[in-house]
Amino acid sequence: MFGTVLYLFFATAIGLFLGTIARSMPQLGLLYMLVAVPMNILSGNATPLESMPRWLAMIMQAVPSTHFVSFAQAILYRGAGFDMVWQQFLAVAGIAALFLVLSLVRFRAALNSASS
Repeated sequence: MFGTVLYLFFATAIGLFLGTIARSMPQLGLLYMLVAVPMNILSGNATPLESMPRWLAMIMQAVPSTHFVSFAQAILYRGAGFDMVWQQFLAVAGIAALFLVLSLVRFRAALNSASS
């Protein structure tokens, strides 16, 4: 359950980040589809990372969906405990925090440029 909360934190953070890039709601919807669909398809759930080219598998290690799939499968299929999946939890939390900080920086910059 905690892993799902972490992943929802990432989804919120990426949504906020994309919201600072988009100029309108329709543009945000299209931008989110361009980011979320490939991210989820290439996460290892539908396509195993082992069947991907090495360079793509390396890029997908920077995406929290990959870590979410990894720890979810470990917990659900193999009964792994927190001591086995804490690194994936930490990766998801770290990437989510990074996107949240980037969102705050971009939002504050937009507020400063609007007020001047």
